[in-house]
Amino acid sequence: MIRIPHAAYADMSAHAANLYPDECCGYITGTEDPATWTVHRCRNIQNDLHTRDPEQYPRDAHTAYAFSQEDMTALFHGEFEPCDARVIGFYHSHPDHSAYFSEKDRLDALTDWLDPEPGYLVLSVIKGRVEDLKWFQWGPDRETFEELTVEVL
Repeated sequence: MIRIPHAAYADMSAHAANLYPDECCGYITGTEDPATWTVHRCRNIQNDLHTRDPEQYPRDAHTAYAFSQEDMTALFHGEFEPCDARVIGFYHSHPDHSAYFSEKDRLDALTDWLDPEPGYLVLSVIKGRVEDLKWFQWGPDRETFEELTVEVL
C-alpha cells in the first residue's frame, strides 16, 4: 500500500484538471514519511515536440508527455527539502482514459536512473475531473510492475 498525503493528491489533481484535455506530468520528492512529500509540477513539452517534428513525435500532449529540459535539470541537480529527500515517484495524467500503466509508461520507467527506483502514479481525468489514480512499482523480480493500493491520507 502507498499512502499519499491529501495535500500532494490535491496538488496533482489540480495540475491534471488545469491541463485537461492534455496530460500533466511531474514528480514527488520527500522521505519515507509522507508528511514530507512535495509535488513538483513539470511542463509538458509534447505539443512543442509534435509541432516541430510530427514524424518523430506523432503523439501530442493529449496522449503523451515529455518533461522540459529545465524540469529535467531540477530533477537531477536540484536540492530537495528535507536534506535527505529523494524522488519518491513520477506522476502523469490520462485524459479521458482509465488510470493504467501503458506499454509506453512501462518503457519510460525502465531507466535505472534513481536508487531506490521511484513509483509511478497515473491519474485518470474524465471531463476535467480526476476520477481515479493508481500507483505502480517495480515487482520483486525487477522485471514487471505491480499495482499498489493507494490511500489518500
